[in-house]
Amino acid sequence: MKAGFKVGIKVDLPATVKPSMKPHLEGLVTHRLYATWAMVYHMETASRMLLAPYLDVNEEAVGAGVLVKHLKPAALGAPLHIVCTLVRVRGNKVYTRVHVYSRNKRIGEGSVAQVVMTRSRFARILREAR
Repeated sequence: MKAGFKVGIKVDLPATVKPSMKPHLEGLVTHRLYATWAMVYHMETASRMLLAPYLDVNEEAVGAGVLVKHLKPAALGAPLHIVCTLVRVRGNKVYTRVHVYSRNKRIGEGSVAQVVMTRSRFARILREAR
């Protein structure tokens, strides 16, 4: 890891709820709202944005877990603001806390875990997954 990766650093990710972000669920749900899966996507994206600048050239990271609470709905076209904070580093595991806002209201919160490893280890994992 590069210098400066310390608890408390943050990243902000702006977004807008697009039609592609509504629930699909094999056609079972047709709400025109921000889907929980899309919120998870934004949480993982913000967490990776926070980590990526600190990875060394020989390092890669993979998601290891997401906990999410979808607190309130957001309609299509609504602005989103995703705030991600580094809360813990334990060995090669990185933990972030993420809050999702729309129109100054918290609509979601959660945490994301990522595992940092060498690129060669990651390549081995990919080969074994085939």
